[in-house]
Amino acid sequence: MARPEKPLPEGNDPQLEAARWMRGLRDRAGLTNRQIAERLGVSESTVSRAMAGRSSRSLHKFLFAMTLMCDGSSEESLKLMMQLSRRRRAHLHQPVEGLLGCDPDLINTPAELIRGMRVLRIHAGQPSLAELKRRSPNRALAPTTINEILLGQRLPSALVLARYVAACGVVTPESDRWARAWQRVMFSQQQNGWRSKAPFARMIRFQLVELREELSPAFVEPFTEAHGQISGHLAESSDPG
Repeated sequence: MARPEKPLPEGNDPQLEAARWMRGLRDRAGLTNRQIAERLGVSESTVSRAMAGRSSRSLHKFLFAMTLMCDGSSEESLKLMMQLSRRRRAHLHQPVEGLLGCDPDLINTPAELIRGMRVLRIHAGQPSLAELKRRSPNRALAPTTINEILLGQRLPSALVLARYVAACGVVTPESDRWARAWQRVMFSQQQNGWRSKAPFARMIRFQLVELREELSPAFVEPFTEAHGQISGHLAESSDPG
């Protein structure tokens, strides 16, 4: 018999607020922690820790998954992600706005993502587009593509962003935060009907397998995971069944 779930303490701590919201989604959907664990492919104890607000490094992922699984509000989910990011940065005694005015954990919109990429380029020494291509894995970063992105004419795919941050000298675990930022932006855009000029499917059509030959699995995996979750959600949304 499953052990009764302890009530959450009072207070407005972001982790507790995220846990309360996820518990509400779970209960309204009539799911158990075991069923959620089976669907997500994780252990039941991992889900229990998230529902208790104790899994701080995984709460972003659980918020994203629970929003999709239980048809939660994308606006509320993004708000909670923002609060968690601010809490984490404060805990690390780092400025809320982050490096040169850009913190990937605070990126939620297309404009913020593009601005963040511009700031990242400045931090890397403002390399030319040709130099960014030379620095990118296998020199596969197309200058024309990056120019259009930095001008705000299109959004990057997970693959392009992975190549770009690598060319700008980003390493793990910092790269994980850029992968999560991309995921939040794409999730927000898809929930809002995808108002970008480029179709949503175009943004997620790339595969990241080839990057593993140039970069460590620890760098590539967060981008692959973000790409897979967005691609899977898109497929589910388009399924007539």
